[in-house]
Amino acid sequence: MIAEFLKAELHSSRFREGSLKALRMCGYEEVLLEHPDCNNPIQNKKRAEVLNLCRGWPDTDLFMNFPSDTMWFSTTILLGELKESYRLKSSYNMTDIERSLKATGSKVMEGSAVENINNNLILEIRKKIEVGEQLPPIILVAVEREGKKVLLEGHSRSVAYSTFEQLDFDIPAIIGISNNMNDWAYF
Repeated sequence: MIAEFLKAELHSSRFREGSLKALRMCGYEEVLLEHPDCNNPIQNKKRAEVLNLCRGWPDTDLFMNFPSDTMWFSTTILLGELKESYRLKSSYNMTDIERSLKATGSKVMEGSAVENINNNLILEIRKKIEVGEQLPPIILVAVEREGKKVLLEGHSRSVAYSTFEQLDFDIPAIIGISNNMNDWAYF
């Protein structure tokens, strides 16, 4: 999860600078994120250090109250399942309707403004999907596999996917499961 998270953010217009700054602070090269060897424990430790600096792994900032017992799975999900998922809760009073990927995708396609969403970026990503460009996996979390899913990483990609009525492929994903996921500050 950490390797895919950092690799995706390295290519993110919104989070690239933070990732690069954390890499420089640690004295590491981009190759650590760009070409991860997840079987190398030293590299894994370095990536965890980078994620700590830029996003608070494992227990501050984005990862405030994040369950340490989370089990991670590489998988794919169907478009319908993604549309039933939610963006992370960026404010305590944000409703599930505001967080709904299905509703967010619809608003973007209507040209409506959505908090924390760049409509132009979504439309650029949508074009990449239309031409078959392979995008990084999205990262979601849940209490159980069939339960409510919340995005951890890949909001713009997920909103772009959700603007489609149908796709002829399953969406690459990583899902983290923990009985304690409700404790995560952004769930």
